[in-house]
Formats: sequence, C-alpha cells, structure tokens
Amino acid sequence: MTEETRHVGELERLGPQGRDVMVLGVEAPEFENLSLESKTLAFYLYRAAIPGNRIAFQQCHRHALEIKTILEEVLRHSHGLGDPTREAVHDYLKYVWIHHGQYDHLTHAKFTPNALTPQMLRDACEDTIHAGARFPAEAGVPLGNMLARLEPHIFDADCEPLQTNQSEGHDIVATSAVNYWDPGVTAADLESLEPQWQSRINVRFAKRNGKIEPEVYRVGGLYSAELETISHFLRLAVPFSESAAQRESIKALREFYRTGDEDMFRRHMVHWLGANENVDYLNGFIEVYLDPRGAIGQFEGNVSVRAGRGLVERISVNALYFERRMPWPDKYKRNEVTPPVANVVSVLVETGDGGPVSPAAYNLPNYNDIRRDYGSKNVILHNVENTWSREQMRETVDEFFLPEYRENMMKYYRDLVRPLEVYMHEVIGHGSGLPDPALSGDPRAALGRVYSALEECRADLVALYHIADPKLLELGAFGREQQRDVIETSYISALQGWLARLDRVPGLEVREAHDKSHHAILNFILEGGVDSENDYGAEIRETDGDWFVRVTDIELMRAGIGDLLSRIQVIKSTGDGAAAQALFERFGTHINPAWKANIEARRSRLNTPKAKAFVFPRLVPVLQNNDIVDVEIRHDEDLTTQQLRFSRMELSRDITD
Repeated sequence: MTEETRHVGELERLGPQGRDVMVLGVEAPEFENLSLESKTLAFYLYRAAIPGNRIAFQQCHRHALEIKTILEEVLRHSHGLGDPTREAVHDYLKYVWIHHGQYDHLTHAKFTPNALTPQMLRDACEDTIHAGARFPAEAGVPLGNMLARLEPHIFDADCEPLQTNQSEGHDIVATSAVNYWDPGVTAADLESLEPQWQSRINVRFAKRNGKIEPEVYRVGGLYSAELETISHFLRLAVPFSESAAQRESIKALREFYRTGDEDMFRRHMVHWLGANENVDYLNGFIEVYLDPRGAIGQFEGNVSVRAGRGLVERISVNALYFERRMPWPDKYKRNEVTPPVANVVSVLVETGDGGPVSPAAYNLPNYNDIRRDYGSKNVILHNVENTWSREQMRETVDEFFLPEYRENMMKYYRDLVRPLEVYMHEVIGHGSGLPDPALSGDPRAALGRVYSALEECRADLVALYHIADPKLLELGAFGREQQRDVIETSYISALQGWLARLDRVPGLEVREAHDKSHHAILNFILEGGVDSENDYGAEIRETDGDWFVRVTDIELMRAGIGDLLSRIQVIKSTGDGAAAQALFERFGTHINPAWKANIEARRSRLNTPKAKAFVFPRLVPVLQNNDIVDVEIRHDEDLTTQQLRFSRMELSRDITD
C-alpha cells in the first residue's frame, strides 16, 4: 500500500460545513517491534474488544442496535437507490456508529438526521428488500409498523431528548433514555432496592408486573452471546500473556463474565494493576458517565502497545511530593503513596465507551479502596492525542485568543502544556486525597449524580495547580526561562479554551461531567470564588463584539485554583452531596447566552468540527497450518469499512474475518 492510500490523519468531516465531527485515522508504529507472542496476544485481545461494541449499542438506548442494524442493511444493498437517499442514509449511519446510537457521546443529547426523512427511510427499506436486504423480524409485524415504531426515536428531537439527565428538579432515572432500565422505572424504584443492587456496575433493571427485576450482565444472562464471544477470545489470549499478573487478570475477567460476580471484576482489576507489560488492555463495564446515578458501567474495550514513559514516569515517582503540597487540609492528604503505574501507549483499537470517540487518557481503577490499597494505573493515549491538525489549531487560536497569547499557544500548548496537564490530571489528580474517617463507604455512593463532575473537576484543578510547582523544573518538564509562559498558557487555555467550546453544549445547561468541570472552573475564577469578593487574576472582556478571557495575574489565579480545589476535596472527603450540588448549580451548569451566541457565530465562520472520532489500525493474522505465524498491522480502512467489519465480527469466532 502506498503512502497516499494509507488511511491516517484526517479522513473526513461530518455535518453542515463539516462542523460536527472530524474523523482521523491513527497509527501505532510500535506494534511492529513486538515479539510474535505479544502480537498474538494483542490480536486476541483486539478480537475480544469487538463484541463489546454490540453491548455498548444496546446500553446506549433500547433501540440503538436495531436502528444501526436497519441502516447497515440498507447501506449494504443500496446500489439501486438514488444518490440523495443513499447519501442521507450513509450520513446518519456514520453518526450512529460514532455515538453508538442516536445520542451524542459527549453531551448525551439526542441528534436527528441531517438529510434523511421518514419517507426516504421507508422507501429505502422497501427498495433494498428487492436487492436482498433482510431486516430484523418481529413475528406478525409488517416492516412499515416496525419503522413507524422507530420513527420518533430517529427523527423526533423531542422524543426522549436526553440519554442521561442530571438536571436538578427532575427524576433523573425516569427522564434518562439510557437503556439501563425499562421505560417507566423511577429513581424511587431503584432507591427501594437493596444497596447491593443500587451500586452494581453490571446490571439492568426491568419492570415486570409492577416489580423491579435486576438483570445481570453475564453468560447465561443479559448480553450472554456477546460475553461468551469475548470470553472465547480472552481464553485464546491467556497462553500468550506477558506476565503471571496479566494472565490472572484475564482469568478473573472471564470468571466475572461467567458468573456476573462483581467481586471477580474487582479481583481482575487488582491483577490488572500488577501487570505493567508492553501490551495492555481494558475490557469490561468501567466508566459510569451514562448512568445519571453514577453506578452502572458502560462497556469499554481498549488494546494498546507501550510507546514510552519519560516525563510521565518522573511525575509518577514524585506523587507523594505533590500530595504533600496539595492546598487542601492535611487530614485529607495521603501519608503514603505508592507511585502509580504511568505509561504512554499507542492504541490499537477502542470500542464502546472507548471509541470511535476516544479519551486522551485513563486512570483506573474506579474503586477507591483498590486505588488506596493497590495504587492506580495511568495511561496516556499517545497516538490519539497526537493526531490533530496544526492548520485548524492556528485558525482556532487566531479567532478565540487575544493577540498576546497566540504565539505561546502555538509554541507550547500541543507539545508541552496539553501533555503535561493530561499527565498530572491522570497520575496525581485522580489518585490523590483521602476520605474523612467519619465517612462510611465510598464517596461515590455518598455524592451520587454529581460525583463524576466533581472528580473530573478535582483532577483538572490538580493539574492546573501543580503546573506552577517548581518541582516541574527539577523534573525537566520545561526550562526556567519558559516557566511563566507555560503557566500562563496553561491558565488561558483552560479558561478561554472552554469558552471557545461552548458551541458544543446543547442549549444553555451544561450536563456532561467533563464539561461541568471546565465550566465550574471558568465561572469560579471569573466570579472571584464563592463570596465573589476575590480577585483571582482573570477577567472577561468584550472586544469588537467578541468575548475573550484575559489572565491578569498568574499568582492570583493559582490562589483561586487552590481555593476551588480545596473546597472540592473537602466535599469529596466528607461525602457532602448537598454542597457539591450547590457548587455545580452555581458555577458549573448555566451558560451566559451572550457568550454562547458569540462563540457559535465565530465557530460558524471557522467551520471547525466540534468533536473528533478515530479509525484504528486493522490487525490481520498470518496463518500457516492454522497457526498464527505473524500478525500484520494495516491502515487500510475508513470509518465505514471499519464499522461494517466490526458489525460482521461481533459474534464471530473466525479469526480470519
């Protein structure tokens, strides 16, 4: 394959003027340097990640998998359709693939097709039947009736508008369309269950004859076929494990899927923490952002290969130093910190909650007691973070940042400030702090719906606070002559960078956890804290009708960051849910309409995409007498090719698919 035909870098843009999503292909050059055993391990783990993609569709909405299946069947048999219909179906299907259904992965708000209409979809289904299309069958139900049932879930923005609703004054369970429970289940219904069910990560709640019946994710239970397929490939991976800890982590994970016993997943995470190898993976029900209560985990699959350590490892080794210099009360500081595992990796595949929309990094486990007793693992996704457009960044910086910040934003942000913030957010942010001895149980349970936003805000603030610590000079993060510019760039990118992304929030209420964090930091600093009496070194100004943030004093701003960070840590340590909700209601929820209107107008001029989605390499086994003698890595797929292949492979055990 020539360099010109390799699908890497920017592949396409979606939406009006290409403003919704930029699709990028990522490389993983480190894979070629692996041994055959490690390549084979990576391949089987890669295959184990794909069936979970099907689970993620089903978790996102009760009709999401059905909608995807119908659209894919139309696309596969669309050669006889007119161009407008075929293109409209294909366009909407790309959004469904990227978001695992009809709700935005980042905002949890419903989206509708750009061009597809109900009549176009009905005609397309009828026409493609003659070309061999076969749609999901319902006994005695005509195709037209099935499409009529699905029509509001595809085309009506007001039908179940929110996948995850965390707004105050609402029943957050009854008004969330996520498929973690049947329609009609309420928050009161779940609160009436035994505590073990309320905090379970791998359960769905059905409502039958007025009673709530938990359905556990396990082989023989909910998602049985998918979990059996995952377990099959995990079993094949075991002999190629790179260490005893990795082998035991895979075995415990298979037992978790077999039994549904969450204690086995906890055991898996302990072994996973002890495995610091070239090939790493995630597979399971991990992050809880889709659950408005912050309990049930969405499936996430990830396979990666180590790409380096360097600075991130030096930060990890000094975790106790940074813990001691936190601005919160000493009684909430850890006296001992096992240096967390910190790796920089290249991703080979991400499914479910991991991709095509990908995080920059992850810090796990989410169990606070395991984190306390065994430490944490912090993984930076190098190839995801470093696949970006310099031209687009130049345009964005020139539009949204005051002239005095533009040179340093281009000089420092992507190559220094952004990686450093991610490292500190993950390595010393999430792993820091202690609960109050008087707090019974996990702070997550005490804080409920606001926990995810509070924890992301806490980690963001740790990074912003410590970027000004002189220890970073000693660790070689940057030179003394760069220090002030790096700190200022970090601060202005946090405030103005978020202001410039307000266009991605539907309406005037911030709901997503990471977004609530950014919004709370911006408003807390600009308003001068809880008492609104402090000068925290930043101001917002209107220049020629456009809104800009200006950092006036980096020392004062660090004081404001420390103030908010201390407050948030005390809230977490004490499990003060009321204080958390009050803080985010005041600072992290409501958007200034004038700011947002201005940002939307400026974004419209630039045509910059709101989000990024990724296409991952394809791993292909080379067979000789049914034995794998090599695994090749190829970059020959676009979004459509990859997603159709994933759909074909979801329940297949054929390694040549």
